[in-house]
Amino acid sequence: MQAMFTAKSFNRLAALAALGILLAATVSAQTAPRAPRSTVIGGKAVVMVADIVYAFPEARPTVLAVAGTDQGLGSFLQTVDPSFPSKPALDRSAGAEVYAALKPDLVILKASMKKSLGAQLDALGVRSLYLNLETPNDYYRDIAALGAAFGAAGRADELAAYYRGIVERTQAPTGAAGARKAPRVLVVQSSLAAREAFDVPPKSWMQSILVGLAGGDPVWFGANPGEGWGRVGFEQIAAWNPDVLIVIDYHETVDATVAALRKDARFKALACGKSGKILGFPQDWYSWDQPDTRWGLGLLWLAKALRPAEFARLDLAAEAREFYRLFYGFDAASFDRMVLPRLKGDYALDK
Repeated sequence: MQAMFTAKSFNRLAALAALGILLAATVSAQTAPRAPRSTVIGGKAVVMVADIVYAFPEARPTVLAVAGTDQGLGSFLQTVDPSFPSKPALDRSAGAEVYAALKPDLVILKASMKKSLGAQLDALGVRSLYLNLETPNDYYRDIAALGAAFGAAGRADELAAYYRGIVERTQAPTGAAGARKAPRVLVVQSSLAAREAFDVPPKSWMQSILVGLAGGDPVWFGANPGEGWGRVGFEQIAAWNPDVLIVIDYHETVDATVAALRKDARFKALACGKSGKILGFPQDWYSWDQPDTRWGLGLLWLAKALRPAEFARLDLAAEAREFYRLFYGFDAASFDRMVLPRLKGDYALDK
């Protein structure tokens, strides 16, 4: 039998539907976590976590304490937050009780910390957010998560669009236009104090991903199947004989290490030495190769280093200025005063 609806029954159904929508909205408002009014950032690899949190202006006033963010070249966040030096500096290995004692609305940690701290923080009633921050795709997801946590979805979209745009710009052309031999690239972490020690990253890390995105052929793949940096000697480097050698230093200025390698007769005999392609990854407070907010700048720099003809018109100074404006609100004068003097490595690729 076909149902018959009168105006009265229709109005009753409409009223019930409206009530259902109201109830659903009320339940959603009750269950959705509110934006935190107090936040603590800690754990290992806190630099990456803190830098992306501070890229959200909505989050900055909520930060109560941050674990140590100086990798050896200074602490960046005091340039963004004048009150930063007065905030408690937590130990990176602090236990859950330390976080709970601060009574924050939210603790933000690297995802790798969940195994050691997650259950304890839950037991103490401390709300936590874990960020992966290891790959570009991780960044897109984690930025969205921060946007949701701080009620800043628009800001999250803006930051994610910045990174997606850089990845798109640096993709090598396909077909006949892209028929070129990829340079054989080796990325090593080293320092002047330990110049005979060279470490290569795992294939899954950001450093390796950036080389591939920039159009290089990572020669060390397969040599480090572990979860951290793997040690190699000069004999292995010579066997790889890379076209481009990229040197990273997190704790000291990279320029001195690169200058020493360029003078070293062993390295001068390699393909990278003969072509003048022993390069220092740019640094300011932090090296641009890490899964820190600066990885987009690192990708642009690598693309220009490996494909100079294609990126001849890329203005890295302008790119750095735009990054600091978008992420941290630096105007031109602030950039010139605080960032420009700190830029080290082969930032301008003019050597």
